[in-house]
Amino acid sequence: MSKNKKWSSAMKFEIALQALKNDAPLNEICKKYEVAPGQVHAWKKQLTDQGSQIFNRVDKTAKLLTEHEEKTRALYEKVGELTVERDYLKKCWSKLHGSSDNN
Repeated sequence: MSKNKKWSSAMKFEIALQALKNDAPLNEICKKYEVAPGQVHAWKKQLTDQGSQIFNRVDKTAKLLTEHEEKTRALYEKVGELTVERDYLKKCWSKLHGSSDNN
């Protein structure tokens, strides 16, 4: 077995998932990937313990996106209101001062 081999997150996930599925005996998985059984058990435990956090992150991201879209909508609405108000005041100013100046 290799010592101090660096494993990518994707490979750790794949190995732990195979161990969870019980598609092959643990010794076979360890031999195939050249990893110690203790390490596979650790990754398997980490996957089962922290797997639900993946969905929490997705839920939080969706919530933040919804909040961002709501703030953006409110800002566009306010810009529209201010544009109408500005145009109205500009028109009134022109009528009061008899000027055709649109600045």
